[in-house]
Amino acid sequence: MDLIQAGQQGRVRREDNDIANSTRYDTGTSIGTSTRTSTGNDIDDPTAQRSSPVGEAADPHCLRPGEARSLLAGAPWRRLVVLGDLAVERAAEPVEGYGPGPWYDRVATALDEAAEDVAYLNLLGRREPRVAQVRSGQLPAALAFRGDLALVCCGTAYTPDETFGRYGLTAELVRIVTPLRDAGHDVVLLGSHPLAAWPGLPDGRRERVAEQQNRVSEQARAVALRHGTLYVEPAPRRPGTEAAAVWSRDRPRPNSRGHAALAAAVVRALGTRPGAAAGRGPVRPP
Repeated sequence: MDLIQAGQQGRVRREDNDIANSTRYDTGTSIGTSTRTSTGNDIDDPTAQRSSPVGEAADPHCLRPGEARSLLAGAPWRRLVVLGDLAVERAAEPVEGYGPGPWYDRVATALDEAAEDVAYLNLLGRREPRVAQVRSGQLPAALAFRGDLALVCCGTAYTPDETFGRYGLTAELVRIVTPLRDAGHDVVLLGSHPLAAWPGLPDGRRERVAEQQNRVSEQARAVALRHGTLYVEPAPRRPGTEAAAVWSRDRPRPNSRGHAALAAAVVRALGTRPGAAAGRGPVRPP
């Protein structure tokens, strides 16, 4: 796999995704950092704003300057892989005062600033695959990468036509997490911002979406506890203006503030695990 420089931030090496295109979804490798404003927005909702009076440096849900370096000092990870059922975010809706980088690039950069020379493979595609497709299409490449830290986001994509049974997601997550753990990866399972707060969601569907997301969260937490991984959800979780402010107004995707908050949640979880920051052992759940 080719090694390419990841922008001008640190010395993170991003390794291209060379999964065969025989999979039913498109696999993307190039992640842009454009600040292009999304178009076609016909939603006029005062709870979703393009600007924030706080700004990233002062937002308690985002990393403060120097915080990531302090939290991850001595971190043992050198090979990061990201996989899951989310689509790569080419250009998140910009929010004034917040950087444009997507959460996965932010986490890779934070690791590199603390440890340097971090190799990074992003297996997220341009479309949202099913969880079973993540297992069949992305997991083999993740294992071949021989990494030591895996960020797994499964069940987080908004798929109204996909209903997880009582243990359906649990079974698929186990089939993904177990091989990664057996291969020596520390694994972080990621939740998502509360989708019921997205301004574009019809009011009549909010309760159903919140219930579905809670069910997904419960299953992922159970897998994390059983298999010695972390489960991370970004703040804020409470409904209301603050929760809505992390979403793009015209599509169910985090805006730049949402990406910054999710990256901060991951970095803080990694940095506060007993022994992890000092490189003394694997990530363990609280």
